[in-house]
Amino acid sequence: MVQLGWIYGSITEDILTGFKMHCRGWRSIYCMPKLAAFKGSAPINLSDRLNQVLRWALGSVEIFFSRHSPLLYGYKGGNLKWLERFAYINTTIYPFTSLPLLAYCTLPAVCLLTGKFIMPPVSCYYCVAAD
Repeated sequence: MVQLGWIYGSITEDILTGFKMHCRGWRSIYCMPKLAAFKGSAPINLSDRLNQVLRWALGSVEIFFSRHSPLLYGYKGGNLKWLERFAYINTTIYPFTSLPLLAYCTLPAVCLLTGKFIMPPVSCYYCVAAD
């Protein structure tokens, strides 16, 4: 019996559906017709854009911690190539990259406000001895 259709139960059901289809052996191709096959809509202001990015991030984290995580799902009998698995893992871990980025962006401001430098002072024994 062939099962077709969307896999619901996730905010980002399109990623989950594509992942499960690839795990079941389906192959995808990039199709670029001369006439537009589909037309969609995009957010027109910053608030809508931020809400959309938040939805995508929450959906990716949800897939990462679910039983469909690309880290473990589909290894036994799965038909994913290693590059496909790597791409799906990248899709689900990208929200976590915001944590080191946030630290990287706020650390200089904290150092400037507190007057403390994050690196220890450099003292060069050879430089002092050469004088």
